[in-house]
Order: sequence, then C-alpha cells, then structure tokens
Amino acid sequence: MSLNCDIVMDLVALYHDGEASKTSQSAVKEHLRQCKRCREFYRQYGITTPASQSFHFMSNGNYNELAKQMRIRRLWTVAAVLGYVSASLCALIMLLMRVRED
Repeated sequence: MSLNCDIVMDLVALYHDGEASKTSQSAVKEHLRQCKRCREFYRQYGITTPASQSFHFMSNGNYNELAKQMRIRRLWTVAAVLGYVSASLCALIMLLMRVRED
C-alpha cells in the first residue's frame, strides 16, 4: 500500500500515539522509511507535541489517573471560589461597619 505524503501527515498523530490500526501503522512506517520529508515531519511532530505525552495515560485506558486529575482540579476550583467569597464577605462587613460609624 503506497500512501502519498498528505495522507501520511494526517496519520502521523495516530501513528505517534499508537492509535492507528495495524494496517495504517505498517503503511506509515513503510512510507517513513522511503520519504525523507515525511520522516522529518514525523521527527518534528514528536518534538513539538509534549502535550500529547501528558494525556498519554488516556490512550492506555488509565481513566483512574484522569479522574484523579479532574478531582484535584475541582478541589482547587472550590478552594478558589470559597476564598473569593470569604474575601468578599470580609470586605462587605468592613464596609458596613464603616457606614455604621458615620
């Protein structure tokens, strides 16, 4: 199976993350062996996509790690909201005390 460069560049993300089918993987691998331009594109893709590595656990089916990260993010959000509400209440109480003094 011979692929043109545009198709290979579209498949690079799936190939890089190990999500491409076996047929696509072998076709992309064969094309990368033969095409210097696509090899360079694939190399640059691997360098410029560190964000995909942080979500790599999802491709392994490790949804517990994703759930843990979401819980932590939710807790920080709740803490930030509570801090904002507390600061607003303190400011309101101080304002009311100042108005009563006058």
